[in-house]
Amino acid sequence: MMVRAMVAALGILALAACAPLAPQPDASDRAAAELGVLSLGIAQPGRFEAVTVRLDLPASAAGSVLSFPESWGPEEDLSQLRRDTATRGLERLPGEGEAYRVAPGGGWIAYTVAQDYDGEPDWQTHRLPGMRARTAQSHAFLLGQTVLPTWSQGGVPLTLDLQSLPQRAAFSFARGDCATGCALDDLANSVLALGDFAFDTRQAGDTTVRSAIRGSFAMDADAMSGVLAGMLDQGAKRFDDAPFASYLFAVNPIPAPPQGSAVVGTGLHRSFLLLASENADAERLRHTIAHEIVHEWITRRMGPTDEATDAQRMWFTEGATEYFAWKLQLAAGLIDTQAFLAGMSDLANEYLSSPVRELPAGELAERIFESEEAQRLPYQRGALLAWHWDMLARARGASLDAAIADLIDEGGAAELTDARIHAAMARRIGTQFDSDLARYVVQGQVLNPMALTRPRCVVAMQGPSGTVRFAIEGGRSRDTCRAEILGPA
Repeated sequence: MMVRAMVAALGILALAACAPLAPQPDASDRAAAELGVLSLGIAQPGRFEAVTVRLDLPASAAGSVLSFPESWGPEEDLSQLRRDTATRGLERLPGEGEAYRVAPGGGWIAYTVAQDYDGEPDWQTHRLPGMRARTAQSHAFLLGQTVLPTWSQGGVPLTLDLQSLPQRAAFSFARGDCATGCALDDLANSVLALGDFAFDTRQAGDTTVRSAIRGSFAMDADAMSGVLAGMLDQGAKRFDDAPFASYLFAVNPIPAPPQGSAVVGTGLHRSFLLLASENADAERLRHTIAHEIVHEWITRRMGPTDEATDAQRMWFTEGATEYFAWKLQLAAGLIDTQAFLAGMSDLANEYLSSPVRELPAGELAERIFESEEAQRLPYQRGALLAWHWDMLARARGASLDAAIADLIDEGGAAELTDARIHAAMARRIGTQFDSDLARYVVQGQVLNPMALTRPRCVVAMQGPSGTVRFAIEGGRSRDTCRAEILGPA
């Protein structure tokens, strides 16, 4: 009996061996199974009052956690922008914030994004009009950081499904950009513009530039693209980095403040966003565009930073960026030598007249969104020090450009820590960097712009009211001084 059972079992095995095998997934199928999908669309065809978002998460994402932001920069109560949330295979975690753990088999989450205020943004209600989601019948405009979650442990790569978006749309990632997967952090660091924007695509050197502009400004799309092309070219040369294959810039109008004009820029992933009142002048628009493009290198190409403590290193992230915004405009021929010196003079005088100029870094980080003066201090103080440090590095046969290039070369997935910044700067600048940083940034002692290390062709003059003006030394040509300010590329 036992022998017959064994023979029967062997016969079954022999038959199974002769049967054709089920098709096995190839490498591309297995890779696709590891990818998630971010889908974006609109709730009603031709209308933009609501934007739909869905994240489909594979089994490989099991155990990771999606957390939705409640604040970003000056914006708070961001949960009010989302409604009609539905999930499958996601466990809502207890606690004050909204967070979900992905189940072993994967799952999905879907929700709708809509603005949480009536009409256009205004300065009385919003600390920075334009950062919150704007969804209206004719157009929609939103930043991913305010409506997309963060993902613990980096999550899994995501493909991008934009098929349900209308043709009147621009996202920082084009259709097909994420065929092999993109990080959710990069997708969140993007802008989405829908509806009655003017969309365009053009070539700027080796870079394909896409634009989405809504409103009428002192600079048109051609002029803005020209600034972008010049800055990308000079940034690649100065920081020894390859140019970008594609780039997007989006411009959205915001109400003019009660007095004057407003221009606000935000650097994003291979893109920037410009929020501007339509009465802003061309010079201010040009400089803000230049500043935001420099953020591609400082700090985006250097590696991720700890956002919780980012305000403490704004002397570098914003101050060095502000200095190079002026320097690269000069290198690209967008401004002349006198305009560069006028810009540095303005920074010096804004700093000297600032009521918060003696705030040490730690206290400034806590008060950064309290006032415009607090927000501007890292730009002023950091840019003046960056110019001074560039000259100190130049005396050692180096440059601040080289310190930026060092940090980019070390970048990628590595976190951009304070220790990395300090090491790169001190290596190129020398021992005075640490003492300057401790005195003027960490402790908040008043910096004397007249005592800055300057190019030999530049003189500093002080007026009777204490204002400072940088100018070309008498008898020196503008072209010679320009070359001395820039140094070798």
